[in-house]
Amino acid sequence: MNWKLMLTSSVRMMLRYKLRTLFMSIGVCLGVATLIAGQALGTGSQQQLAQRVDQMFGPGTILIFSSTLNAADLEEISSQLDQVIAWAPRFTAGMSDVSYQGVDTRATVFGHAQQADFVWNRGVMAGRFFNSDDISQAARVALIGTRLAEKLFTGASALDQQILIGSIPFRIVGVLEPVGIDPHGEDRDEDVFVPITTAMRRISNSQYIGSAKLVVSNHELVDQDADQVAGILRQRHRIAAGERDDFAIYTSKFAGQAAVSAKQVVNTYVFAASIVVLLVAAAVISSIMLVVVRERVSEIGLRKAIGATKQQISLQFLLETAAVTLISGLIGVGLGLLVASVVSDYLAVPMVVGLPSIMLGLIAALTVGVVSGLLPAKRAAGLEPIEVLR
Repeated sequence: MNWKLMLTSSVRMMLRYKLRTLFMSIGVCLGVATLIAGQALGTGSQQQLAQRVDQMFGPGTILIFSSTLNAADLEEISSQLDQVIAWAPRFTAGMSDVSYQGVDTRATVFGHAQQADFVWNRGVMAGRFFNSDDISQAARVALIGTRLAEKLFTGASALDQQILIGSIPFRIVGVLEPVGIDPHGEDRDEDVFVPITTAMRRISNSQYIGSAKLVVSNHELVDQDADQVAGILRQRHRIAAGERDDFAIYTSKFAGQAAVSAKQVVNTYVFAASIVVLLVAAAVISSIMLVVVRERVSEIGLRKAIGATKQQISLQFLLETAAVTLISGLIGVGLGLLVASVVSDYLAVPMVVGLPSIMLGLIAALTVGVVSGLLPAKRAAGLEPIEVLR
């Protein structure tokens, strides 16, 4: 059995019938490209999400959200639970107009306390963070994200410049560390931080904080600590047994589990989409190759008449379909990497390409070729030379 001759013949048939080869290749190419791009972006986004979760939560942290949360609640929690080693409130003032010398934009304004750089795990890359005087005096000072600084000052230093938040002037005392896009798709480098007292009194006129973050000493016991926090809040907010809580609590363990679940969901959808496309491709290839068998009955009969065995005829057609799908798979890998690169740049999502995903794509392409070629190969091998040549 001359494998080299059979492979050469397969490639020659591919080149001879270019349009037919194109139709056979499209489905495999798209299926492999979907698999490669989905895996690359899915893995990259999962790693990015894990980094964001680590930054937002960190080990041993508890997040509290409540429309009726106030500073007294947090002070009571801190006094009752010795394991709370640090805490910081956060007030969301919402979107506001931000301007500097005729340059106007909109940004989300948050109110933070002086310990927020540690508790919320985001400090400054230039200037300083808030101090106790800023908080006690409800000072009109601000920290801005790197992207917002670029928008307003186009490369010039933002420190000590005065901006307007709404109609209120603020002096910039620091530029926040860059963190990029959060899990909700919001660019956190366009945020503005002001002292929490300033946000609550001067911007929003609110007596409730809205959210807070606690850091506990033992991250292994964070869920038990969260239960104790919930008990204190129920007591302070006078929530009777059986009544619905007016707050929500999330822990770092919960966030980690959610990130893992999100990765599994993404991988499942990507894999399912790839399988559907490849199955359609297999059906198309099999149909085309059955037509090819009917068109080449004379060739098949002639080869059998001069001594070709059924095995050789079957292998010839299997090699033709396998060669088409394998080359299509290689093209699909390249297309998938290209798509992943473009999407990665556009959405600022890291692209992570692993050899296992590339090998999986090529194996899937080759499997499609073999499976879709089985029926045509069997049909071709079963033809009788006398009947065919008659």
